[in-house]
Amino acid sequence: MGRYLKKFSDGTALVVGVLIVLMMLHVTAEVLLRVGFGMHIPGTMEVVTYYYMVAAVFMGIFACTTEDGHIRVDVLAQFLKGRVRLAVELIGLVVMAVYFAIFAYGLYLQAVKSWTRSETVDAIFLELPVWPSRWIAVAGVILSVLSVLYLFRFVWGNRPGGPREAGQ
Repeated sequence: MGRYLKKFSDGTALVVGVLIVLMMLHVTAEVLLRVGFGMHIPGTMEVVTYYYMVAAVFMGIFACTTEDGHIRVDVLAQFLKGRVRLAVELIGLVVMAVYFAIFAYGLYLQAVKSWTRSETVDAIFLELPVWPSRWIAVAGVILSVLSVLYLFRFVWGNRPGGPREAGQ
């Protein structure tokens, strides 16, 4: 599963990178039109806020979790050895999984509420549906839970005296 999760995470990171470039181009075009010609692109702020940023943040959390790239403060843990360090790392992963699971549940409740109301936001000339972006957030955090669970399995499997995965 780890290989597929990693490939999916890499693909997600690529999509997020493309979205960030599109967001940059979109905002740059908005600024140039506004400054140069006194015109604007309707809905720029809403699209950036409800789509580009949501995808970048929540899918970025997933990609970061898969890479085990979250910021750590190892002030004390760096001095721990063996089983104590393993225990601290496993407890940290459990706390992270629980946090992401609770976060995902809260986002899920918001997404359902938004979807049932067909939530939109006024984007000057149109009503932009924002409920799909709520589901993007849910998906990103659920994928983060899966990544943390995989990391837990990997760390647990590579403990001293623990079972090794094939090829290690």
